[in-house]
Amino acid sequence: MTNQCEIAARASFDRIRYSQCWEDADVLLEALAIRPGDTCLSIASAGDNVLAIAGAGAGRVLAVDLNPAQLACLELRMAAFRTLDHGEFLALAGQTHSHDRGMLYQRCREQLLPATRSFWDANPGFIRRGFAQVGKFERFLAAFRRFALPLVESRKDVSRLFELDDADARRDFYAERWNNRRWRLLCRLAFGKASLGRFGRDPSFTRFADEPVWSSLERRIPHALIELEPTKNPYLQWILRGRFETALPWAWRAENFARIRENLDAIELHCAPVETVLTELGAASLDACNLSDIFEYMSEPAYEALLRRLAMAGAPGCRLVYWNVVVPRSRPPQLAHVLRPDPARAAALHRCDKAFFYRNLVIEEVC
Repeated sequence: MTNQCEIAARASFDRIRYSQCWEDADVLLEALAIRPGDTCLSIASAGDNVLAIAGAGAGRVLAVDLNPAQLACLELRMAAFRTLDHGEFLALAGQTHSHDRGMLYQRCREQLLPATRSFWDANPGFIRRGFAQVGKFERFLAAFRRFALPLVESRKDVSRLFELDDADARRDFYAERWNNRRWRLLCRLAFGKASLGRFGRDPSFTRFADEPVWSSLERRIPHALIELEPTKNPYLQWILRGRFETALPWAWRAENFARIRENLDAIELHCAPVETVLTELGAASLDACNLSDIFEYMSEPAYEALLRRLAMAGAPGCRLVYWNVVVPRSRPPQLAHVLRPDPARAAALHRCDKAFFYRNLVIEEVC
């Protein structure tokens, strides 16, 4: 069993696992270096980063996912971009307060394929709450914020974190107020293998891990709270405050709305393994690939086999971009003749990655 077939045998695809994208699109677009007209492959996930790639001017965006529920998230976003204005999009997503989400959905509904329409029709509660609030991972984070976080950090201290505009002040605050034993214990419990597998991510996520999830997070959380500016970090804001307060992900920003809307026809939805799409494409067809963290779910032989196929499908200069959390994956030596890594660029971008929970960013280029 190889590649994404290996993932399909281990992971469940009967629900929305992610109703938002948890990779920083600002970093992704810098890493991909998309040129007008490029052909790009992207893991669909919830769709935000597919939309960002389209907004960056790609000529063709192949949005691939094994989970039809994830593609339903992307398709509803595309319908919202076509039908609604920016403020209405934020309301339907659940970012802003609204009693009109049902009406907004009805305006988008005719833009959906029948199967996608049936999915959202069968889940009216998802629409009432906002389509970006209902993934398994988002509900896990919401429960963490609502029930667990108040046990160790006061509302005043959470607010204070976002008021400090100086890194030295945040460093003192983190050391003196935030990073206490209760915080560390809570995170070990909440982000342990058992709790993440049952309530957050798929249990297969840590199958090939070389360290506990909390060990990886423990290195990155101080960087996010101190070195990165919380007021400019939408991902930290959503985790700790439940909404994007002073910053939005790339695809949600007003200045990018028209750019995405104008290029929606570039997006193609594929409910299939990546290797199936690669077979249909042929050799030297791709200019950029957003692979999210799919290699975390694969054995090392399966990872190498898929990486080899991606290299064959990439034109010279095609960039492959992906993240690691607890499973170290990077181009093996036996593929040195087809892929060259860009560790300096990856490290520089990783330092400013607002989605702070990834151990490292990987950028590799087809020779």
